[in-house]
Amino acid sequence: MDIRLSRRRNNPVAAAPILRKGGIHQKSKTGERTQIRKQLKREASEWRPLSEC
Repeated sequence: MDIRLSRRRNNPVAAAPILRKGGIHQKSKTGERTQIRKQLKREASEWRPLSEC
């Protein structure tokens, strides 16, 4: 008796872990926080009155 095991082939594209990182290109949370912090500093420096002479 000749027994051949038929292996079920998995989809190599779906199984590739590096491909799970794909998706919408957007800034990370850290980048967003940094941008907000810079914007706040810029607005604060514009609002702050210059040193009085």
